[in-house]
Amino acid sequence: QMLEEVRRGRTSVPPRAEARAIPIPEVAASDARRLATGMGELDRVLGGGVVPGAVVLVAGEPGIGKSTLLLQSAAAVAAAGHPVLYVTGEESLAQVRLRGERVGALQPLLCLLPETSLEAILSHVARARPRLLILASVQTTATETLESAPGTIAQVREVALQVARAARAAEAAALLVGHVTKDGNIAGPKALEHVVDVGLSFEGERHLAL
Repeated sequence: QMLEEVRRGRTSVPPRAEARAIPIPEVAASDARRLATGMGELDRVLGGGVVPGAVVLVAGEPGIGKSTLLLQSAAAVAAAGHPVLYVTGEESLAQVRLRGERVGALQPLLCLLPETSLEAILSHVARARPRLLILASVQTTATETLESAPGTIAQVREVALQVARAARAAEAAALLVGHVTKDGNIAGPKALEHVVDVGLSFEGERHLAL
C-alpha cells in the first residue's frame, strides 16, 4: 500500500485534525516506545532509539556518510516489519539503489521517494503513514509557500517545522540530513536548533580518511 502511494502523483495535503487534551495517565505507554534503528551505537547516542513523533537532525560535512548511515538504519527498521519512507532530493533512485545493494538495504518495506517539494512529501507522509521518515536532505527540500531558494534559512526552518508537525501527526520518527556549511554551521546559522528534538553531529577523523 505504501509503495502504491509513493508511485502516485502529488495530491493536496489534508487539513490537520484539531488536537484534544488527554490526561497523562490515559496516554498509552506504547506511544512513547522508542524505535530501534538497528545500529547499536546510533541507538546508544539516541538514548535507546528514536521516539515516534520526534525529529532528529543528523549533521555533518557533505560526503561523510550521513545518507549511507541512515539508509542502513532504514533497512534495519524495514526488516523489523515497519514501513519506511526515504526521501532523496540529492540523488537519483538508481544511485540510492546501488548504495543499498552495497550495504544490504534492499527491503520491500523501504520505499524511496525522489522529491524536493515539501507539499508532495507531506502528502505522501499523511497518506502512507510510515513508521520512519528520512529526509535527505533538508537543504534540498523547499516549500512552494516561500519564494526563497532551497537551502536558505527561511526554507530550511519552514521545512523542518512542517516535517516535525507531519511526523507527530503520523506518529512517525523523522531523521533529517543536514549538511554543514563552509563556515561550520548546520543548515544555516543555528536555523534548526529550536526546531528538532535531537541534533547529532557526524564527524570524521581530522587527520585520517576515517
